[in-house]
Order: sequence, then structure tokens, then C-alpha cells
Amino acid sequence: MSAKNRELMMLQISQLLNTAGYSIVQLSPGSKACFDIIAKRRDQLIIIKYSSYVDNFSRDDSYELKSVASFLNASPLIIGERGKYFTELEDGLVLLRYGIPVVGLETFTNLIGQGMPPIVYCSRGRYFVQINRRLLRQSRLEKNLSYADLAQKVGVSRRTIYEYEHSINPPPETAALLETVLESPLAEGIRIFDLKIETEERPNYSIENLSSMKEDVSQILQDLGFISQFWTKLSPFDAFGEHKSLEVHSGLNVLVCVDDEKNKHVINRAEMTHSIASLTKRRAIMIVEDDKEHPLTQTIPTFTVDELQHMKKAFELVKRWVKKYSDLK
Repeated sequence: MSAKNRELMMLQISQLLNTAGYSIVQLSPGSKACFDIIAKRRDQLIIIKYSSYVDNFSRDDSYELKSVASFLNASPLIIGERGKYFTELEDGLVLLRYGIPVVGLETFTNLIGQGMPPIVYCSRGRYFVQINRRLLRQSRLEKNLSYADLAQKVGVSRRTIYEYEHSINPPPETAALLETVLESPLAEGIRIFDLKIETEERPNYSIENLSSMKEDVSQILQDLGFISQFWTKLSPFDAFGEHKSLEVHSGLNVLVCVDDEKNKHVINRAEMTHSIASLTKRRAIMIVEDDKEHPLTQTIPTFTVDELQHMKKAFELVKRWVKKYSDLK
């Protein structure tokens, strides 16, 4: 897909979200981050990646997207168009890519714009319809049909009907037959924003390939109690962390940008991180070697490495962050 087409697609997605009442933070169209848009409406937070060719979304992309979504308490979603085994994502269909739901633009439009969720999903190359099990059983009993009776009418085994009522979902053609025989709309919308997203078992963070300054920052944060850290490769911020301690619960979680003078776009990244933090109710901090006349001190609460090193507890970071944030306002 050309850069122009991608930009138009991202504009269409953002306009749809805005019309539906979402507040959004959107990365630049040319960004190679693991997500493109974070959208919030009331208590719902969605983190979206657009990938025209779904197979281009890699395992590393998925790991970081799921980790960021978990930290932000957001629902990850991929919007795509085509893939290796399909020329287009049909309306009303949900795929999974490394455990993350994938839908086409039309499906997303119907969901966000009209509240019409998809009803068909693909698992291991086969398609299924999510059905209302309680209604299936109720409709069968109202028709005075046994498991065997209904099984004969739709061409499956008695055991399969039992499983439809208790654990599994039918393929689309069987679901259609069940609705015809029972004269009941059994198909049920898939709540893709409520799916349980399985995270992979990997270390919380790695300092491999980090600059010496980032290694120092990582150790300082750990000493302050940020024992849950994740250093990113595909996000506008460099890291995020949660403070955990048996003695003190600070309620502190941070999005971290580090100016190690190796990224020319640090100002844009810091501003984007600040916007994401504001939308998601997190704290954003910038860490620099020297804050004298640093351009970011007027944009985002900024700390020097030396300041952090002289802190004893996470509470000190909380108090100083509040003061710096108030000064910015």
C-alpha cells in the first residue's frame, strides 16, 4: 500500500472514531510503531494497529502491542484488508493474529458506527458462528425436540448438538440450519473488546542492546521499586513501568522517554508520549543528562539522571512529578 493510501485509511479510521465520540491520540502515518491510534470513550480504551497486509504484522509486533495494551488496560485490535490466504477481510468476520483480533474496515465501521459486532470468527483455518447457547437450548425444548431429533434435522451427531449447547460453536452453514429449524436468531455478536488476550511468558524487560544511559535509567528505576519494566522497540516511548512494593503502594506507573542523544525525533516522541499519558491517565516522564535549557522541560515533566539517583523511594518521584506537572500548567 502506498503512503498516500495508508494516510487516507488512517484518516478514515480516526474520523470514524471522532464521530462516535472517542478521544484519540494518533501517531504519524509513517510511524513503524506497534500501534497507530489509541482511542478512549468513557471507560473503554482501544489500541489500534492498521496493517493492510495482515501477515506483515509480526510476532514481535504482537508481543509489544499486547504488552503495551496490558499496561494501559486497553483492548488491542488490528484493522486489516488482506492476507496470504484471503484477498479481503469479509464484513462480519474476526480473525486472530497471534491472539489479537483482526477485522476489516467495514466490520470496524459497523461496530463503532452502528454497534453491530461481528458474528463469525476463524480458528485454525475454519469458520464458526458464535451462538447464544441458552437460547439454543430454550428453542429446542420449546419445539419438543430431543438432541437426536435436532441432530437429524441439521445433519450432525447428537453429541455435537449437546456440545453446541455447552461449549463449542457451529460453522456458518450449520448455524443457519439451526436458526431455520428452530425459527430463532441464535447468532450472537462477538465482543472483541472483551476478549481475554493471552500474553507470552517472557522476561519483564531486557537491557540487551540498550545505550549505557538507558541501562543506568533502568537500574535506577528498579532501585526505586519499578521491578516491572518493559523497554520498547516499536513505541514512541522508550519504556513503561509499574511501581511494586510490599511496603508502599504509590499507585505510580510511568511512560518513560530517554534522551540519550541517539534519536533525532526525541521531541516529537516526548510530545506524543505526553499525549498518550494524558489520554490514558498515566504519568509521562522525560529523562535527560542535563535539563539546563533543554527544550522538553516546558513540555513534559523532565528529570536528570542525577535527580533520579538521589531519590530513595518512588514517592519522591511522585511528588516531584506532581510539582513539575503543575508548573507546566
